Amino acid sequence: MTIDQLQQPIYKVFQQYLEDYRSRTTSDIPLLTDVEQYLGQFPGKQIRPPLLLLSAQACGNLHEKHVVLASAVELLHNASLMHDDVVDESDVRRGRDSVRHRWGNQVAVLCGDYYLSLVMNALQEAGMNAAGHLLKETVDSMCRGELKQLSLVSKGSTTVENYIDIIGCKTAAMMSTCCELGACRRDDDDAGAYRQALRDYGYHYGLVFQMRDDLNDTNMEHDISLFDRKAVQSLIEEHTELANKALAMLPDSPARQSLYDFLQPAAPQPTNQ
Repeated sequence: MTIDQLQQPIYKVFQQYLEDYRSRTTSDIPLLTDVEQYLGQFPGKQIRPPLLLLSAQACGNLHEKHVVLASAVELLHNASLMHDDVVDESDVRRGRDSVRHRWGNQVAVLCGDYYLSLVMNALQEAGMNAAGHLLKETVDSMCRGELKQLSLVSKGSTTVENYIDIIGCKTAAMMSTCCELGACRRDDDDAGAYRQALRDYGYHYGLVFQMRDDLNDTNMEHDISLFDRKAVQSLIEEHTELANKALAMLPDSPARQSLYDFLQPAAPQPTNQ
């Protein structure tokens, strides 16, 4: 099962998103252009935009503003990666030099900040207060999760419960917001009847996504070597089931089926996100 197959129900709209994202990151500043071209050579699987677009399609709600919101969440994600690499002093991202290793901390921080400004521009263009509120809460949660992680690292110990709390604040919060944004309608604050189901699906999928990443040991963001691997696998199964239950609240459709398929072990797995 390929990422293209999972995106099939929203293929044309996803192509619109790719064009929209490229147009937003095009700059007349050579250094910004160099960084964006470097990132664009290996953009990862871009899981978050299709989650948003599929969620919108699954509740019969997909419209042009969701393309803008898809760009906003990917910009936010990439900004967070550049900032995280500075905080973690990471030299590698997606199997290559991180931005901070290639250009230095100053460039990584400033480029991350610039991407955050592009997020704000996209939200203003979308004109949806509900979307802005959701992304604000997500940034709050991601920062809290990073601070909790730094605190535990300084103490030299953590537990499975703390680990779930941290990835819940970071990866799961972001995935949850992507899916919930799919329920946001044109008329701003009114979100569809499926908002809670999509929020829950995204949260549980985000936990599964991150636990699989850490079990695969692809980026060493979270050291779970001291945890019982069977216990982590059991948590993956538990949260997969909870995500499936959330999806059962949505009407049957090819988009909903793709969201189910994202949960399967045969789906494309995270590789340095």
